[in-house]
Amino acid sequence: MIRYLLALIVTLAACFGLQTLALHLCGGSTLKSESNYFSSIARIQSASGKNAPIMLIGSSLTGRLADRGGHHPEVVNIGCDGSSAMIALRALDRGQIKPSPLIIIETNTLGYAMEGRGREIAQAIDTPGFRIGQDIPNLGATARPAAFAYSLLMARSVGRGGDTLALTTQPVQLVASPQILSTPERQLVEELTAILSRLREKGSRILLIKLPAGKLTDDVLKNIPTALAARTGLPYWDLNLDLPEGAVGYTDGAHLDGQSAVKVMNTLLQYAATH
Repeated sequence: MIRYLLALIVTLAACFGLQTLALHLCGGSTLKSESNYFSSIARIQSASGKNAPIMLIGSSLTGRLADRGGHHPEVVNIGCDGSSAMIALRALDRGQIKPSPLIIIETNTLGYAMEGRGREIAQAIDTPGFRIGQDIPNLGATARPAAFAYSLLMARSVGRGGDTLALTTQPVQLVASPQILSTPERQLVEELTAILSRLREKGSRILLIKLPAGKLTDDVLKNIPTALAARTGLPYWDLNLDLPEGAVGYTDGAHLDGQSAVKVMNTLLQYAATH
């Protein structure tokens, strides 16, 4: 019995060591897991262990910048696949994630919060298992065996190069929004405004962006970006404006391919370095 227990302990210790080594080789976190749920949980848990100066928050559109936009240790990416920035913003507001000095928020998909998308991720954030994964990466979603396998495959799709988007635009402050908001839209904008105000009071600078997103045309998405920008007075950068035709490519009509993800990441890093 004792020999069996010793063999089990040695085997577990060896597995733990190999897992730790694999995480180190991945830069502390994996790129992708076997599902949107585990990929999102992994990104949020990993964010807690990094004191990065830049934080990206959004949906799978933002997550793609982590999956294929190249390795950037100065950036923590919280893209919640199948959801929106609201999941991470609410967690930041509750103190479950530490905010970075610069927070860049993808506004494309904020309207999904009105449909309750990502509720499973939000529920997971409140569990003891999630907090254990925050404190001990080896026990978190980023260290799942499937995550290492998927990340190895995903690494082949990571873009290369130092190009930025060929833009002549800069972030602007909108004076007023032309949209007439529905009650759910107005309530969401009010909640967002309050959260962003509290984050600013804690010392974070905030940039609102609208990413190139191809055929993302859901009706619930159209009003929130500019309405929020006008309501908060925060700098807003629509990366679609003045974007030359064919400047970016997509893998599925909505999500950026590797080279385009690199261009967007480099553009945002250039902004961060000069503002």
